[in-house]
Order: sequence, then C-alpha cells, then structure tokens
Amino acid sequence: MSSSYASPPDESQQGQMEMFLVILASILFPPILLFGFFVVNPREEIVVLRFGKYVATLASQGIRWIHPVGRTLHRITTRDNTHDIPTTTVVEKNGNPIEISAVVVYRVEDTVKAALHVENYRQFIADQAGAVVKRVASRFPYETENDATDCLKKESDTVTTSFITELQEAVNPAGIRVLNVRLNDLTYAPEIAQAMLMRQQAMALIDARKTIVEGAVEIVRDAVDRLTAAQLEVNPADRDALVSNLLIVLCSGERAQPVLQVGGKSRAHGKN
Repeated sequence: MSSSYASPPDESQQGQMEMFLVILASILFPPILLFGFFVVNPREEIVVLRFGKYVATLASQGIRWIHPVGRTLHRITTRDNTHDIPTTTVVEKNGNPIEISAVVVYRVEDTVKAALHVENYRQFIADQAGAVVKRVASRFPYETENDATDCLKKESDTVTTSFITELQEAVNPAGIRVLNVRLNDLTYAPEIAQAMLMRQQAMALIDARKTIVEGAVEIVRDAVDRLTAAQLEVNPADRDALVSNLLIVLCSGERAQPVLQVGGKSRAHGKN
C-alpha cells in the first residue's frame, strides 16, 4: 500500500495565492481598503509583515497606506528609554552582601531585530540587565581605602564602562544600543549593615586620631624650633619634658601639669 503526500507550494505559488486573496477581499468588500491607512509617529518605525513575511520598514513620519489583508504592523519607538532595575542582593568582590539597583538608558537602533528576533524587546533588556548587574557588581568591592582602586561606591568610569559593555553584548540580538547605566541605590544588606556601620565609625575615629597626632607633632616641632631660634638654652631633660607635656595636652585635650627635672629632682610648676 503506497502512501502519497502533497508537496508544499513554492514561493511563487504562495505569492500568487496571497495576491489572489488580497484582490478577492478588495472586490467582495471594498470598504476594507479604508483600513489600510495608518500613521507613522515621530521617532517611530513600523516593521510591516504580510502573511508572516517581512515586507518593509517605514521610518518617515506621516500617513501611510498598505492593503490591510494579511498585514501586521510592529510599532517600535526609537526614542531614548529608561529601565529601572529593581533592588537586588549581590555578593561583592570581598564577599559582603549588598543591595543594589540601577537605571539603564537605551535606544532601539535596529527595529527589525527588535520586532522579529526577540519576543518582547523591553522584557528582553529587563531580563538581561538584571543578570548583568549581578555579574558585574560581583567583580568590584563595595568601597576601598585606596583611591586608585575602582569600587562600586565611587562609581568610577571603569565600573560604568563595565556595566555598559557587558550589557551591550547581551542585548545586541535585539538591536538595542545601551547609552548609560547608573547605580540608583547601593547599600550593605541589612544583615551586615550594623556591623559595617560600626566598622566605618571605628575607621573614622582612627583617622581623626591620626590627624590629631600629626598636627600635635608639627606644633611641638615648631615650638622646639622657635625656642632654638630665640637662642633659649633648654637642656635635653627639660626639652623631653616639654615635648611630652605638649603632646599630652594636644592629643588628649586635657590640661597636663608640666613636670620638669631640675637638678635630678622633679618639680611641678604652679606649686610653692
């Protein structure tokens, strides 16, 4: 028992069939021709399909007419768009969990790709942007003491370029150009926020103490230099006591009672 099947028509036969349907619909229902008018808005392109096949891309604004039978219009805006990446938790380079969100500025440059190569170009960039932010943020520390080291908190050009470059590679199939990526929110995760705050306060206190000590040393050095320039003879023991008392007063903020060694005995000023 032999089986037979009908071979699919070639492209010329399909084109003739489509043209026949268009002419037949126009003859049987002439008012349908009025539905062929549509408007192309500024900064917008329309990708036209007929019976599922690409026909043309209309970019000039104004009124256009294309026979409505079998026609499909994909309207793609070419304006600059923004996409907000919601706050998500990421582990940064040093292993600390942080909460990060960002804003992506993009523009559709290839409307055919945006209309036909992906299901929904807006959802496509939203999914890719979330994944890229997680991936790139994990390569940089949240903050660093070295000004030459790139970190997320300073959002240097290196960090921004990394976000843009990697996201651009991810959205190329959709015909999208990434214009900018900026961090919108950046904080430590709640589970370590308190510990990191205490660490920052401790580091700030240490830096303040270092500044005080450095200033005190400069003041004492200037005082000794002035005594020497005024040709006031101070023996090493008295000079050491003077330096010690000045450092105590300047660094502690409290009044110290200067004690001088005179003749091998200690004598406190202000006492009879």
